[in-house]
Amino acid sequence: MLTVAAACRLGNFTLDVSFRSAHRRTVLFGPSGAGKTMTLQCMAGLLVPPRGYVAIGKTVLLDTERGINVPPWRRRTGAVLQGDGLFPHLDAAANVAFGMRRVWRGREPTRALALLAAVGLPGYGERRPADLSAGERQRVALARALATDPRALLLDEPFSAVDAPVREQLRRDLIALVEARDLPAVIVTHDFDEAHVLGEMIVVLVAGRVVQSGAPADVAARPRTATVARLVGAANVLSGRVVGREDGAAVVRAEPFLLRLANPAGGERVQVCVRPEGLRVGPAGSGGVEARVLRVLPRRVGATVLLAAGGTQLEAWTADRPPEPGTLVDVSIPDGAAHALEPEEPRTATMQSTPAR
Repeated sequence: MLTVAAACRLGNFTLDVSFRSAHRRTVLFGPSGAGKTMTLQCMAGLLVPPRGYVAIGKTVLLDTERGINVPPWRRRTGAVLQGDGLFPHLDAAANVAFGMRRVWRGREPTRALALLAAVGLPGYGERRPADLSAGERQRVALARALATDPRALLLDEPFSAVDAPVREQLRRDLIALVEARDLPAVIVTHDFDEAHVLGEMIVVLVAGRVVQSGAPADVAARPRTATVARLVGAANVLSGRVVGREDGAAVVRAEPFLLRLANPAGGERVQVCVRPEGLRVGPAGSGGVEARVLRVLPRRVGATVLLAAGGTQLEAWTADRPPEPGTLVDVSIPDGAAHALEPEEPRTATMQSTPAR
């Protein structure tokens, strides 16, 4: 079990987070400037909040109420920060050996080569960082993090500097490594596709606060607020009002659509979101709301179709041949495709984080 709570202020930014995770792979997800890296720094001991609590299993690393603050070099949290952070004058094996615990004294070279092999770099011990690709440098950085015999891995956007094919392979290798060693990992990313692949649990941060957490698929299907909806790809956010009830469902007028919702928030005014794949696009006259195709964006699979229905712009996805830009189509939202959102929580200036023990 990983337990984290931290409340601190740096300049005009206030961090106030609290979450627990029993999963091996936990992802801190959110836009740039949300506080993801600060949270990771609090876990690693690189930033000590005025109020905070960090525990991995039964080992308490930080408890400001009881005056506990294990220094970073004793926390055994293997960190891979943004950029690989390798020493350019040391070869790969020496970089890995740099952070080893004393228990490995005298066996550092053998241990370093074994760790390099574990991350897919057998025979790379004598290579300098300048002789390695970006992906290989990230693997060396991961091996160095493992050299501390960590209680947990803390990875801050570790694959952001590598190209797509290498990034995909590194993701797979990281999952295999974490599962093989039964090692908790906390991974920071602002890419929801990456969060979906790597995370068993996702913690969504916005403006220094946790706004939602859960399995990635659940967060994608049921975002709490409009901000989360947009972050996870539910690009169509519509405002509306409840105009009636029908068979236990609320009838909502969200221009230009009339929707049936099983889970609207209390009150007459509501916001709903619809994922692009939830919009149904058909030929003009096939039934639905008339819309004009503004643009078509080809994807690796299918295409994104940008539409204008009255004064509302919409984003749809289709696996079929997309309509031509400028043509008129009919758009509809099937029952169950729209999800009711909660109001955004106001941001207060006070720090109210308490340890989630």
